[in-house]
Order: sequence, then structure tokens, then C-alpha cells
Amino acid sequence: MQFSPTGFDIWLATKLGECLNRSPLFDQGIQSALRHFVLGGFWYAAAMFIFWVQSARHGQRSTRVRIITTIIGSAITILLTLLVGLVIAWPPPMRDPELAHFFPPYIDRNPNESSFPSMSTALYASVAAGIYSIHRTAGFFLWVALPLLVSLPRMYVGGHWFSDIVAGLILALIGYAVARCLLESRVLAPLEAAIAGNQHFMVITEFLVFAWILQVAVEFREGVWLVRAFEIFAH
Repeated sequence: MQFSPTGFDIWLATKLGECLNRSPLFDQGIQSALRHFVLGGFWYAAAMFIFWVQSARHGQRSTRVRIITTIIGSAITILLTLLVGLVIAWPPPMRDPELAHFFPPYIDRNPNESSFPSMSTALYASVAAGIYSIHRTAGFFLWVALPLLVSLPRMYVGGHWFSDIVAGLILALIGYAVARCLLESRVLAPLEAAIAGNQHFMVITEFLVFAWILQVAVEFREGVWLVRAFEIFAH
């Protein structure tokens, strides 16, 4: 279905667009930081990696279970964003005819036909929720970083509307809540206990957790590439 962004979305995107081109060096710096995952993935993946390693070193099973819960919660969140994106679709600000003139040629064109909802916000919000339940100080900084390092920069370069961000945040909370409230005690904790008793399963789990954390760091770019390659091949 094709929808339109709200009046507030357009007003805020206009205000941000008016800031572009005042300092091309700053604009390109933001774009480069996004491209190299400095604004986003690196910090959230690092937090997950640190707590996962500490839990293994000190035998903290509850932390290991919570990291697994965070991973499953982020997976559910990604699935929800994909499903919602199939129902609601609108082009990002830089591809809106009324706003396109704000974005100078040195700003990379958003390749996505639809920007709703913000998967970046959804993914990192679900991670922030999980880390906050393990260590409140670390989680607090990740929550503060969410608007400053994830959402606002992506809005600034024309990749998202404000509604995209809000929708991503709501989906993240739903995804994490499902994993935490419905799956952790019933499924994930018993699964972790079974894995801990089998050396081969432990090796596989360590590999899968590391692979997921790596993809969080790069915002699942390899996964996006594989999906697009499959779509091209299918056509």
C-alpha cells in the first residue's frame, strides 16, 4: 500500500534539509560515518560482544541467556519491520519531489524505494533494551546514542522520516518483549542449559553469536546484498 508521510514529517524533513549544503565537509563527514558504521552498528555490536565474552569468562549463565534473548528479540524485530514494510510504503525524504532539491549531489542517493519503518532504529533499539537489562549504565548510553548516532543522522541525509523512526522504535519494543516475556524462560534458558552440556553445540553457538554480532556491527549489509542479488537473479 502507498501512504504519505504526515505534515510533521514533512516540516521536520524540510528544516533538516535547509541545514544541508551549509558545510559540505560536515555533511560528507556524517555520510562517511554512516557508511563506515561509526554512527550506529559498531557501538551496539561492541556492547553485545563485551557482555557475551564476560559471561563466558565468569560463568554468568543469566547474562548469556539475556544476550541470546537480545539476539532473538532483534531477529523478531527485523522480521516485524520487513512485514510492516510490505504493508506500508513511502519514499524517503530525498526521493520526495517536494524535498529533493535540498539534497546536494555529494549526498548518496538512498537506494530504498521505501523508508518505512526505520530498520536501523528498530535493530539498535532492541539491542539497547537487551543491554539495559544486563547493565543499566551501558544500556542508558546506548539509548541516548539511539537518537543522536542512529536516527537523527539518517534523517539528516534524507534516509528517513520521523514516523519511520517512531515505528521502528515501537517494533523494537514489541520484538524484544516477545523474546523476553514469551521465550526467555520457556525456551531460551532451557536451550542454553542444553547447549552448555554439549561441547559441539557450544562451538556452534559461539560461532552463530559471533556471526550475528558481526552483522549487527555492519547493519546486516551482507544480508541486504544477498536479498538484492536473489531478487536480480529471480528476475
